[in-house]
Amino acid sequence: MKVFKIAICSFLISVSLWSCVPAYGAYPKEYRHAKADFPKQKAFVLNKELKKEFDILKHSGIYEIVEDSAGAAKITLHPMLTRTPSCGNPMIGSMITVGLLPSGFPYDISYSYDVAENSTTKNYQYKLQVYQSLWLFNIFRLGRTFSKQSGKALLGNYIASNK
Repeated sequence: MKVFKIAICSFLISVSLWSCVPAYGAYPKEYRHAKADFPKQKAFVLNKELKKEFDILKHSGIYEIVEDSAGAAKITLHPMLTRTPSCGNPMIGSMITVGLLPSGFPYDISYSYDVAENSTTKNYQYKLQVYQSLWLFNIFRLGRTFSKQSGKALLGNYIASNK
């Protein structure tokens, strides 16, 4: 009987966790629809081993990332600093209601990189805001990953700072 209760509890916990499908969104909301409709500079990323940072830059569409460094600006990425949610308490409501009650977590990201071109180096620093939503109906928004939405936030910040 005790094994049966443990199995039922394990099953309910796994179902409630599985039902909380994550999706991400860029903030402010107008950044979600930002388009890189400007001439893109060719750029070579020197430190692609910073995978998350590189994916965000690639998804932003600010630069045309090339594999050959000849004739391209050289970008040096800096490790991003992320202030993540401190606890998982908002997720409890989603777990109890098997994903029918949405919950979410804000992420504040300090993103920076250097662009070296013609013996000059310029540093770019941005504060990106991304919101993670946990909800059963996010199953229809599976393409909204952290790196894609952070890229949209980066593009929105880039456009806003160059107006």
